[in-house]
Amino acid sequence: MKKICFLLILLVSFKITSAQKKFDALTFTPQMPKAGQTVNFKFDSRLSPLIAEKKVDILVYLFNKKNNTKVLEPNILQSGTVYSGSFKLDSNTTCIAFGFSAKDGKEKDNNAGDGYIVPVYNKNNQPVIEYYKWAGNMYSGYGERLFGMKTITDKNLAILEEGLKLNPRAMDDPDYFSAYLFAVNTAKKKDGEELAILSILKNLANKPDIKETDYATLTQWYNRLKMKSTSDSFLAIYKQKYPDGAWKRTEMFNAINKAKAADEKRAAFEAYIKNYPPTEAEKSTINFFKSAIASAYHKEKNYDAFKTWIKDLPIADKAGFYNDLSWNMALAKENINQAKAMSFEATSWAKKEMANPTEKKPDYETKKDWDKERKYTFGMYADTYSFILYELGDYKNGYQYAKEAAAINEFKNAEYNERYAQLLVKVMPAATAKKEIEKFVKDGVASSKTKTLLKELYVAEKKSDKGYSDYLVKLETAAKEKKRADLAKTMINEEAPKFILKDLEGNDVSLVSLKGKVVIVDFWATWCGPCIASMPAMKTAQEKLQGNDVAFVFVDTWESAENKKQNAADFMAKNKYPFHVLMDDNDKVVADFKVNGIPTKFVIDKTGNIRFKSIGFSGNDDALVDEVSMMVEMASTEMPVK
Repeated sequence: MKKICFLLILLVSFKITSAQKKFDALTFTPQMPKAGQTVNFKFDSRLSPLIAEKKVDILVYLFNKKNNTKVLEPNILQSGTVYSGSFKLDSNTTCIAFGFSAKDGKEKDNNAGDGYIVPVYNKNNQPVIEYYKWAGNMYSGYGERLFGMKTITDKNLAILEEGLKLNPRAMDDPDYFSAYLFAVNTAKKKDGEELAILSILKNLANKPDIKETDYATLTQWYNRLKMKSTSDSFLAIYKQKYPDGAWKRTEMFNAINKAKAADEKRAAFEAYIKNYPPTEAEKSTINFFKSAIASAYHKEKNYDAFKTWIKDLPIADKAGFYNDLSWNMALAKENINQAKAMSFEATSWAKKEMANPTEKKPDYETKKDWDKERKYTFGMYADTYSFILYELGDYKNGYQYAKEAAAINEFKNAEYNERYAQLLVKVMPAATAKKEIEKFVKDGVASSKTKTLLKELYVAEKKSDKGYSDYLVKLETAAKEKKRADLAKTMINEEAPKFILKDLEGNDVSLVSLKGKVVIVDFWATWCGPCIASMPAMKTAQEKLQGNDVAFVFVDTWESAENKKQNAADFMAKNKYPFHVLMDDNDKVVADFKVNGIPTKFVIDKTGNIRFKSIGFSGNDDALVDEVSMMVEMASTEMPVK
């Protein structure tokens, strides 16, 4: 028996030691950093992919017990290719990650995709248990966003299991256990893995000391696994055993979101704060609900109630709310003068904040990113204000705001360029306006409306539209050639994850069944603004390409609606989209495709290999249609650039 125990200790010790990796380019002391200590580090770019860089940017990320991230920008001493610095750990830090990149941010050293991840140790020289949660999370997409790391869901699960071997009591930590269940659910699927989740849940339900958080977990996961009756039965026991438990707060919270009428929303909110007086930590949530109530009253044209609920919001929240509301009012051409007043207040605040911030920099942002965010916020608000001034016929002032907004985005945002072009033709000589708009078309950053303005200028100059088509093609050729060259550099050749999903009619649709066609897989959700904004362009692309050995599938994922299928069907019917929608109810396929944000589109060639991955939506419908068309053509005919 003693020998067995000794062997187990050796195995655990091996696991503990294996948590600490040796890096070639990075060294640091102490070797086992602990809370409160100062960490000294050196990075040698000669041992890194950044060997050719004259200057390397270095960031340090500290992850803590409260699930928060703090990014440090330490003072760096450079001696040739060696960069030295130090930082101090606070009492809550559990995991450290280093980020190394070229000055322009394009080239990164992510340790061949594994990142530079370092544990924080306890007094027994063991990694603190929260380290494993953060380290695993790095392989589930977070590390890819920060450092360009590999997303390996199996590795996320392996790291969490390693932590459980070190400290089995971590299963009693709701955060750790939740991360573990998600890892089991999203790791690379093997036969019977869902049964493994059911086994874990069964063991949880059979615990002799089952806690409130356990009932919450059982209710959530059985519902997630579409075992509603089982979920409901645990929820009933949960409510009986804990009549004032967290479920009650959640239901009251959800009641605010579900209420449609302003008075109902207000009543639900007032009931909530009466039962659960808000803390300082909940301030942002409370302000969000106040904004929602104000918006509901504004929609009902109860402007006195609207002013009451908006008045106490912090200026940053109020500005964002005013911008969104005034934009919608201008689009609808309703209460345009009120929209102008709100938009002006938001834009004026954002301009001052851009130059002299009064808000505190968030811990999770670098100063560079924070500066950029404030600048882009002003650009967004200025764009809205310019649109309102355009609608009011104040072209001169509108032009100034539109130009600032477009310039902040380096004249690369087609939507902002559109507003600028609309005002440009109103205040500038036709020849000047035509020259600037021509450049937008040449650079591929002109919307359909911008091209319409160009046509009007062309016709006014030539007194006819004769020759316009050839003129436009000539302007667009350079942009399309550049786009094609840029796309060629992004081509990949990876086997696509196999999937079988049900469509809205209940039919099974597999990737294998689509072999022989180029397949566009578009991951989206009904709550995702950019996803929805991209759909008119995707409809055009589908109409243009489908039937030519091309298939489009729109995978609805990351939904939280109670009836996901009906929710998706209602959305498609309301918007009259003719899309073939597949339901990723358990978010398995989106994990297999290693998607970190939506919309994300994949172009899969006829042999089942991924050739392109496109994330987000720029707002330019024409550009998206051209991009999808080009990717489909290239997926059929070209190999990736080495």
